[in-house]
Amino acid sequence: MEAAVKKESMKIVPPGKKKCVWMEAGVVSYKLCDNNYDCPTCQYDHAMQAKVARQREEIAPARVEAAPDVLPTTWVEKMMQLPATRRKCRYMLTGEIGRKICPNAYECGSCSFDQMMQERIQAEPLPAQAQAEVGGFRVADGYYYHEGHTWARPEYGGRVRVGMDDFAQKLLGAMSGIEPPSVGQEIRQGDVGIRIRKDGELAQLLSPIDGIVTHVNPAVLNSPWAVNQSPYEQGWLFIVEPSKLRKNLKDLYYGDEAVKYFGEERDRLLSTLHPDMALAADGGDWVGDIFNELERAKWRKVVKTFLRI
Repeated sequence: MEAAVKKESMKIVPPGKKKCVWMEAGVVSYKLCDNNYDCPTCQYDHAMQAKVARQREEIAPARVEAAPDVLPTTWVEKMMQLPATRRKCRYMLTGEIGRKICPNAYECGSCSFDQMMQERIQAEPLPAQAQAEVGGFRVADGYYYHEGHTWARPEYGGRVRVGMDDFAQKLLGAMSGIEPPSVGQEIRQGDVGIRIRKDGELAQLLSPIDGIVTHVNPAVLNSPWAVNQSPYEQGWLFIVEPSKLRKNLKDLYYGDEAVKYFGEERDRLLSTLHPDMALAADGGDWVGDIFNELERAKWRKVVKTFLRI
């Protein structure tokens, strides 16, 4: 009895998590979605589709004819067996909308509602869930941080929003211009992805992820100061259709690791700069524009060091 209770408790979906569609359809007993319901780019979905195909090939036709129910099914086939009123749209599964029934047999790529939702979701960044203060620098929850102080945030539809973190914007200060990659351009994790112009100086930021750029934030092109005011929300830089999402995310800092990393970077910056650069050595706010506090040569060296160029 105790073992049965324990096994059942393991199937509880943790707060903030969602069931994978294979679990939602009842094909597998337990699997959480880790790809924002973007099944075409999901390695688990690809593996399951291949598994079903192999199992079908291994079943003798005579056995299928005698007992059709033995034929393995995919999540789409299983969902399509449900009454039409129970075929949840993926945006209902994600919680983006309260109620919506799939009108297109789960072929999202040709669904006009899906296209409308994608345009709306991509245009507006999701609000940061919470922001912690680490030695005067803000760290937003739910973001993945590159060691070069850019961030990546997976969103609905499997695409990833990219920006620079609070450490980078304080290091760079008020910017004269921002040059993100162009729409359609392929970028790679760890390669230069953003160029910053500032009073005749050029700084570069590394891309946190691999993929193809699908959108660029027009607000930061016209008003670079938007990054200084809101680096994690309105000051985002561009959106990527990722090509190696899972692999890339493993190489980024997240959660407690990100908080620890910011603390280490803050201490290293404090030891690198003159003591009067920090308003409070015990964790107070930093000046908003380090550029104006340093000689140009010193600033260039600090930027290259901390942005990993």
